[in-house]
Amino acid sequence: MERRLTFTRAALAEVDRRAVEEYGIPVLALMENAGRCVADAAIRRLAGVAPPREAIILCGPGNNGGDGLVAARHLHNAGLRITILLLAERHRFRDAAAINLAIADRMKLAGGIATISPGHAELRDALVEATPDVLLIDALFGTGLSRPVEGLAAEVILAMNASRKPILAVDVPSGMDADTGLPAAGGAAEYVIHATETVSMCGLKTGFTAGKTFVGKIVVGAIGVPRELLEDVVTKT
Repeated sequence: MERRLTFTRAALAEVDRRAVEEYGIPVLALMENAGRCVADAAIRRLAGVAPPREAIILCGPGNNGGDGLVAARHLHNAGLRITILLLAERHRFRDAAAINLAIADRMKLAGGIATISPGHAELRDALVEATPDVLLIDALFGTGLSRPVEGLAAEVILAMNASRKPILAVDVPSGMDADTGLPAAGGAAEYVIHATETVSMCGLKTGFTAGKTFVGKIVVGAIGVPRELLEDVVTKT
């Protein structure tokens, strides 16, 4: 069996930097591959569910949210009913994430795209209208999170966990510190996604052992980064 590499937050940032600067891999390509990995995992998880199959994808404005937006496109193309809920106003989505949000807009997804407002009525409504076997996809925060989750984001995470629906986390469960496996910056455990499954890009995260109650089943997603680069970064960090 191939060895699964384990990365710190800093090591993953180095992987991203070198993939772009040394190998010329566009961020859009990395995001596309990550989103496809998430979509593939979602399809596997819903394989035994009778149509109509459905997913609600919750996206933050960063690259983690961009991965979720890519996944939305592939899941729509696979025949799922997709609803996208944005944690931030549209103008806060930048660069590759903004490009993928614009593509999703043009696709006119059956469940639509809405920005979550204080009180998260949009999420409550989406859950009420959803099929019983709906899958929630957590693309709110990635490995870069280094502050406690609070405000609207905390409300949304509480509601997702309380829904008792299966949750597929993109890269790391939102609210968890990727290095320690603890709630980010001393936050509360209830403000961390309790995922059923986590699609972890490139390899494992150092915090997954301590954070096993948050991550659920782990699937490693290959996003097209050369193996030599991954091995080199793990060796040097």
